[in-house]
Amino acid sequence: MQEQSYQIVTGVVITIIIFLLIGFFILVLIAYFNNRKKKFYEEKQTLQQQYTEQLLKSQLEMQEQTFNTISREIHDNVGQILSLAKVQLNIIDQSETLDKTMLADAKDSVSKAMTDLRDIAKSLNSERIQLASLPEMAGHELQRISRTGIMLASLRTEGDEQNIESEKKLIVFRIIQESLQNIIKHSKASSVNLCFFYNSDHLKIEIADNGTGFDTDISKDKKAGLGLQNIISRAALIGGEASVNSIIDKGTTITITTPYA
Repeated sequence: MQEQSYQIVTGVVITIIIFLLIGFFILVLIAYFNNRKKKFYEEKQTLQQQYTEQLLKSQLEMQEQTFNTISREIHDNVGQILSLAKVQLNIIDQSETLDKTMLADAKDSVSKAMTDLRDIAKSLNSERIQLASLPEMAGHELQRISRTGIMLASLRTEGDEQNIESEKKLIVFRIIQESLQNIIKHSKASSVNLCFFYNSDHLKIEIADNGTGFDTDISKDKKAGLGLQNIISRAALIGGEASVNSIIDKGTTITITTPYA
């Protein structure tokens, strides 16, 4: 009888211990998942904050670059054209007879200046970035590069063009701008090719130049190295990735991939 009672008590104690262990294990799991959940939301909030900051930074950088470009174009292009038109009109004014050929040339100069000013006005319109496609905006940048005579610039698009989120498009365009600026400043290239590959679930962009190239592991130019790191970090922030492949004396290719949404 005592032995049976002992067995019952022992069984009850063991059962209680098992339930206590199970309860403790459940509490540990709950604490663990709550901690993971908290970290997840904190990381998500941090990423969202970084994304918002990067978006604002991209907007400000694009505005600054646009104003710098406008300043150069007014000084280098529009200013020179209008100066030429002024000289032509002065010659006509001083001539005793009307030179219709000179007058036509002056009219062409004024017309060209007006066209350039309209293009500048378009670049000031923020809605243009929202409404235009990435190839259209990139093509405008390449035209600017070609007009300087620094290098030949070409654009190619493959696949059916697809829409991309406006915020993401802004950051992608800024990555393209920054890549082109790096090429102009550091590559000593004579040509640059920009290609858009529209795949079913992601967009792939390749920016290739025929410049001096560099060692991707050890960048001698700290500013260039920081610029490339900035490109890579921005691509990661929008759920994509960027890679840099460079061969000394043969050129550099920057590849960017990103989902559409």
